Amino acid sequence: MTLLATACGGGSDDAGTKTTEGTAGAKGGTVTVYHVNDVEHLDPGRNFVTDSGMIGKLITRTLTEYRYDAKAKKTVLENDLAASYESSPDFKTWTFKLKDGIKYEDGTPIVAADIKYGAERSFAADMAEGAPYAKQYLDCPGYKGPYVAGNNGGKGCTAIEVPDEKTVVLKLNQPVTTFEGAASMKIWSPVPKAKDTKTAYDNKPVSSGPYKIESYTRKKQLVLVRNDQWDQKTDTLRTAQPDKFIFKFGDAEATVDQRLFADGAADKSSVSFAGVQPENIAKTNQANVKDRVIESTDLCRRYIAFNQQKPLLKNQKLREALYYGLDRTSYRDGRGGERLAAVVDSVIPQDLEGYKPEETFKAPPEGDKEKAKALLTEAGYKGEKLVLGTADSGLAVKAAEAAQASWKAIGVNIDIRKIPGDNYYSTQQQDNSATDLITAGWCPDWASLATVVPPVLGPDTTATNKAAQNNYGRSQAGWDKLAELNKETDKAKLTSGLSDVYAEIMKTAPLVPTVQDLNVYVVGSNIDNAVADPNSGGLPDLTQIALKKAN
Repeated sequence: MTLLATACGGGSDDAGTKTTEGTAGAKGGTVTVYHVNDVEHLDPGRNFVTDSGMIGKLITRTLTEYRYDAKAKKTVLENDLAASYESSPDFKTWTFKLKDGIKYEDGTPIVAADIKYGAERSFAADMAEGAPYAKQYLDCPGYKGPYVAGNNGGKGCTAIEVPDEKTVVLKLNQPVTTFEGAASMKIWSPVPKAKDTKTAYDNKPVSSGPYKIESYTRKKQLVLVRNDQWDQKTDTLRTAQPDKFIFKFGDAEATVDQRLFADGAADKSSVSFAGVQPENIAKTNQANVKDRVIESTDLCRRYIAFNQQKPLLKNQKLREALYYGLDRTSYRDGRGGERLAAVVDSVIPQDLEGYKPEETFKAPPEGDKEKAKALLTEAGYKGEKLVLGTADSGLAVKAAEAAQASWKAIGVNIDIRKIPGDNYYSTQQQDNSATDLITAGWCPDWASLATVVPPVLGPDTTATNKAAQNNYGRSQAGWDKLAELNKETDKAKLTSGLSDVYAEIMKTAPLVPTVQDLNVYVVGSNIDNAVADPNSGGLPDLTQIALKKAN
């Protein structure tokens, strides 16, 4: 995958972003988007990674949504389908009022019951890859989704009430002081019950956004065209200037670079989700290219998790040896070098409130081979093989090879397993198919440590003795303290508490943070208003993009 980061969403970011100088652009035309892999999911109940999340913003709307303001260099939360919202004083009941004039692609009005049904779908076993926040926060214990037991005898999740067509009342099992951010997750998108095709809904979700699916051939091409039932007056987030988006899957990144640099007639209105490859970075200074370069930082953080369901990795000394043994500078170089990646010491972004520098291991960026070898001896490691999982595309493989080399340098026997990027996370989330060492990444879903620490290191939302679906290390440290913090209603105390718990959990070495991506893209010369959104994995923001001239 272009970005191995499971979640995407709002945070705050004041890092510099270079954009193509834009105007409002022309109305109409077709934008082509190259992507090395097909996306995992478009179904809003399962859509929870950065690339599909960006495409999903064109198709499905949520109660709230984040918009990156490139001029102000910050992210703002805006109402999307919701006209307004309010919480009870204890932050356990949230009420959303829907806007007037919101419709599906067939002209059917979007009603509160559709929001309820969409959220209920996320409880189903087949939707396990999606955002966990309905299962985590809604007060309907034992509920298993709409496809079993007659959807709880027709009552569904009783924590979601719809007193009328415009009102959604959500009753939570704990105070959530920032739930307005949670409401931006795709699981709060409306799904009309009559059009639900269960897992097949992934191929053609009913559009509530400015575009609808015209055709979709898996691993080859996705075509979006205008949804003529979408009303710009109800949507301040999406400019929806182009008439059509064509997503082409499978072209090698180097081939796409060549095409975008050349700026031929077929690619003047094209962008790529892959970004410029390291070997081509110097070419971005060429006279015919430099004005078409966009750059941004990224709130997402990459890491390698140590899967503690594997017998060897239950040994903390071995995990510590792997932590010290990883040369993160070589890993950075595998990800493209200093222009494309920066070494980090935490999965918490430096700009997010609650970040603290790592103080337990203090491993230098290049690692500490001698310390690592000593810990291997303490661990009693005898050369057993460990398997490192990675997506099967370009930079991901090069970074995995760099990790393999640094660990072999301290005497650890590493094999690499390449997993197709379009089902990488769904593979690693399954206990029976997950590898020993798991290349992963995480972006805050909104500006709160509650969207980093519990999902990456905490328990499952429905089974207290099981790791969360995105806790790839299957670590169980600190869960009691996380449970206590679920009751906290003071935002400052919650942030401080989660920061402290993160530091305590990290003492057990459940994972090693690696790098933050630095994004560099070249766009076609007819592309206008190109912005890379740091809150969506640094991808080009398709909700704002336009063409200079309609093609």
